[in-house]
Amino acid sequence: MVADQKLPWPLNCNESLIGLIAEITGEPETTVTHRLLQEERCLGWNVREDLKAHKLIPHQWHEDLVKFYSDTNAFLYETAVWNRRPLKRQFRQWILNYLEMNIAKPCRILSYGDGLGFDSLFWSQTNHDVTYFEVSTDCIRFAQQVFNRNGAEVRQITNELELSKQPFDLIICLDVLEHVPVPPELLAKFNQWLNPAGLLISHAPFFLIHPYYATHLMSNRKWSGSLDLYRDQGFQPINSRLFWDPIVLQKTEAGQQIARPPLQTRLGTHLLRYGRGPLGFIHCQVARYLSSGQALWVTDLQNRID
Repeated sequence: MVADQKLPWPLNCNESLIGLIAEITGEPETTVTHRLLQEERCLGWNVREDLKAHKLIPHQWHEDLVKFYSDTNAFLYETAVWNRRPLKRQFRQWILNYLEMNIAKPCRILSYGDGLGFDSLFWSQTNHDVTYFEVSTDCIRFAQQVFNRNGAEVRQITNELELSKQPFDLIICLDVLEHVPVPPELLAKFNQWLNPAGLLISHAPFFLIHPYYATHLMSNRKWSGSLDLYRDQGFQPINSRLFWDPIVLQKTEAGQQIARPPLQTRLGTHLLRYGRGPLGFIHCQVARYLSSGQALWVTDLQNRID
């Protein structure tokens, strides 16, 4: 049995992951194993196939996508595999390091659109008060098991109306904005849900329009490398990784003087803007390469099938 003790349950063991997905979906473990293997070999495979089965057009918004996000179990596979990819673990570690270095006291964190709950799990281990929000029924059930088995104290909210009751100090929103039809509207909500000078940490690969990221919207590609997207909704950038994976922004007040973004953020602005045009396919290929997985998981799944 292959295991990785650096990963939380059930990501650390295919047997545990297969068992939990089978329990939630009702699919036979053999089916789950095959679907996980396909996902490990090609990240995004299950969502693309399910979108096709629902006769929805890739990269285009349709009201039926709301029900698709709520009902499909394909994201269980995609987000489970993505959460144990080295690149995703780098994103998360960077955020953990940022929290440790820049936020001394416990704060109220909203992990918005957190899927299977692994981000909320990690933030909860830093002694902050964490709220998890998600719309997918299967993902919510999965996250409940993740929190229970890993001993995490995380508040789970499934009704967006509840998020405005007590403002947050920090909102973390990873890999969500590229899916929503009007990102500025969601950012405006974030602004409302934050305390004065509150922080937003975001990752949104708007440029990543690729057959295996079928729910990334073409209409959002224009936001790749756009600081105005955030500034127009009252946020100023204060830190980031080079490709904004992620970017840290602070809520501003009316009339507040806006500081110049850090150098790596300004460089990222120019690099990401190229993702809007004909050269965007290069960004996509690089992103796919950097998002590749580890052979041990593929080998273990293949051995289970054989």
